[in-house]
Amino acid sequence: MLLISHNALITSPTLGTSMAAGVLTCRPLRPQQAASQQRWQRARRLGCVAGPQSGPGSGSGRPCGSTSPRHDTSRHGSASSNNSPPSESGSRALPSRESSGTGLSSNSSNNTDSTAPASASRRSLLAAATAGGLYAWAGRSLAAADASADAAVAAAGTSGGASLDLLRRQLDQRLSEFTLPNGLRFLVYERHSAPIVSFHIYADVGAFDEEDGQTGLAHLLEHMAFKGTPRIGTSDYRREAPLLEALDDAFYSLQQAGSSREAARLQQQFEALQKQAAELSVPNAYGAMLSQEGGVGLNAATTHDATKYYVSLPANKAEWWFALESERFRAPVFRELYSEKRVVAEERRLRVDNSPLGPWSEQFALRSLANNYRRPVIGFPEDLDRIGRREVQAFFRRHYGPRSLTVAVAGDVRPEQVRRLAERYFGGWQQGEVAGGAPSSCSGSGGALEALAAPPRPGGNAAGGGAASAWEYRARSRAGPALMQAYYRPCINSPDSVPLDMASDLLSGTRSSRLYRSLVLTGKALAATAYASYPAEKHPTQFVIYGVPGKGSGSVERLDAEITAQVAALAGEGPTADELRRYKKSARVELLGALGSNSAVAAALASYQALTGDWRNVLGDLQSIEDLSAAEARDAAARWLRPDNVFKGYVLPA
Repeated sequence: MLLISHNALITSPTLGTSMAAGVLTCRPLRPQQAASQQRWQRARRLGCVAGPQSGPGSGSGRPCGSTSPRHDTSRHGSASSNNSPPSESGSRALPSRESSGTGLSSNSSNNTDSTAPASASRRSLLAAATAGGLYAWAGRSLAAADASADAAVAAAGTSGGASLDLLRRQLDQRLSEFTLPNGLRFLVYERHSAPIVSFHIYADVGAFDEEDGQTGLAHLLEHMAFKGTPRIGTSDYRREAPLLEALDDAFYSLQQAGSSREAARLQQQFEALQKQAAELSVPNAYGAMLSQEGGVGLNAATTHDATKYYVSLPANKAEWWFALESERFRAPVFRELYSEKRVVAEERRLRVDNSPLGPWSEQFALRSLANNYRRPVIGFPEDLDRIGRREVQAFFRRHYGPRSLTVAVAGDVRPEQVRRLAERYFGGWQQGEVAGGAPSSCSGSGGALEALAAPPRPGGNAAGGGAASAWEYRARSRAGPALMQAYYRPCINSPDSVPLDMASDLLSGTRSSRLYRSLVLTGKALAATAYASYPAEKHPTQFVIYGVPGKGSGSVERLDAEITAQVAALAGEGPTADELRRYKKSARVELLGALGSNSAVAAALASYQALTGDWRNVLGDLQSIEDLSAAEARDAAARWLRPDNVFKGYVLPA
């Protein structure tokens, strides 16, 4: 559900040492697993990492193409909101199951009649089998085209040049895009080899966009998005709505209670209203509807940069998805907000407060970052306590308009079908309040240039002030000893993005990497891992190296000196020809492997479109990898991985 940034998991290529916000575990990893986990940043950008802890090597993210849910959607039950449903003239009713075979009957929750005779069930199965055979026969040419495209992807993964041109032509032929008049953008990728379609909504809002004092709102709103609408998730909305309003009044009055006696009275009133409202809610109604229609992989994830919602369905349920999604984004009801806040608070206690490294990681982020990446995605406890339904509704109105969303649809669909459904169900949605602020770009490609995320040095000196004003944080933890080096770097749109990705790979991507050979194999370190962009990448961020000293190998300071020497060697000499060749091949395979399933394709397209401004930058990254020279990699490392551009954190044994 949540991609926690500061308390993220750092993984050794050798031991798989993970700090899940401080939960230190070790498990042996095969070289292939280590290499795959090391390229975590690319996988995250492609939408292949989504889990409670999105840090490197967490093991909680899903692999590319996976459709397995990461959490029990039963807690996505009901929620509260005073948003009224759209008028009949402004929205379409959910299609009935009887009329279209893809919609929702307003008073039915089951797909089958349990009283139907057995013979009817057999006839249905026979009809389905016959239809499936006809579909397979009719779609042979489509499947052949898919096989050709998949072959092009595989060829491009092992060679460049002409194969990349072939891949580009295949994507151009199979991908369509359009934007509705209200600003909602759709990307449609045709893939007819199986009657399945994946939907991925990328909301261009994350924890970075929260205001001070309201941290955790983006993640909490992600929970609330599964709580239903005036017609979904309630047994009687007319009775429920005034109860939710009264519950809000009681909550805000309780925040301002002047005496303990008044607080006790208001608390009793608040709990009584909660109980009454809960009796009218239908838990997990939204998830149950999708599940009954064959939906799999229903989930969502929140990062500093974005919030993503995704699911896969049978192709003939496409209209069903459009009907449900349009209603939950146009008329959400944030019911059960206050009980869900307790769930989030327990998440924080588990992953931050009660974990060995959680408090240290949070403090390191607060000290080492000057922009909003310094704040945890899950929020601070005092902020969560103050958040009520009015704050959630205001955040939704400000950040969840049609111009803030990108929808990627991949699978057995036709572009004209998707456009017709988009216009029918989302065409009447109008942009409301828009988040303000001038556009910015860390690479200077548009808007104002964003400064690096480096905080002021002790004494007020700027970056480059020398060793005397070094950034440093030392604290004791049960997870110690350990080391964190955080070098400041620009965002994903910087020309140095691919070279820095290569630098992280050369330092710790495989068992032939520099840190592994010089430190892990020699026993100087149990773990030594580099991450090109951390905790996120839409804004200026950090290039992070994490290390754990080997038993009896010396102090954290000694490991710091060893790692610094390896970084200096890379910045001074650059990669060897063999390192460059291995990186280009593995990076191509990693990126192209994300095009291996409908779900992964949808995630990659939506993420690239929203983060970089154009889905074609998937191909741009591949071309940049192919064109990358040893000198470019060396110069990027020298530019950013400097001794005067690093904030160091020392985890001392408790």
